[in-house]
Amino acid sequence: MIITCPQCESKYRYDEARFGSEPSKRVRCTTCGFTFTVDNPLQVGDATSTGHESELPAGLFEDDEAKGAEPESPELPALAPLPADVRYSLAVIAGPQAGTVFPITKPRIFIGRGSAMDVQLKDSEVSRRHAMIEVRSDEATLLDLGATNGTYVDGQRIDRMELSNRAEFTVGSTTLMFIVAATRETA
Repeated sequence: MIITCPQCESKYRYDEARFGSEPSKRVRCTTCGFTFTVDNPLQVGDATSTGHESELPAGLFEDDEAKGAEPESPELPALAPLPADVRYSLAVIAGPQAGTVFPITKPRIFIGRGSAMDVQLKDSEVSRRHAMIEVRSDEATLLDLGATNGTYVDGQRIDRMELSNRAEFTVGSTTLMFIVAATRETA
């Protein structure tokens, strides 16, 4: 099911099985930090949300079962798993975390300053949820998620761009390189 934060209208994919037999779950939006209740659609027939503020630890969701949930929008389809014979990663080549390499272990990753991001950057010029990379078969696409400071390639602001091996892009004051490498088979 898709749930929507009533405060900032960010959308998240939430697995209905996580409710178990409980009538509702409290969740925290990673975009704005607002905590709200989501009713179990199997018990009430409709997924509705009511806002409730409370002091909760940071994270995508406050309950332990939902920590692995991925922020999504309804228009984002599920992607096939990454190819087994290729390894993807992002290397920080300039900025506060220069020298850091982030392995890409799933076909859709989110880049930003927020604690729930797959690639969390310690850069005050990066939005909490700044950009996304999708890998489909042998193609990778970089998408800006409406970040205030934008995503840049060769000094030009982009909304969407196909990534090739060793392609560089900048978010905030951080420059990243997309790396594609064949995996070694061991005999």
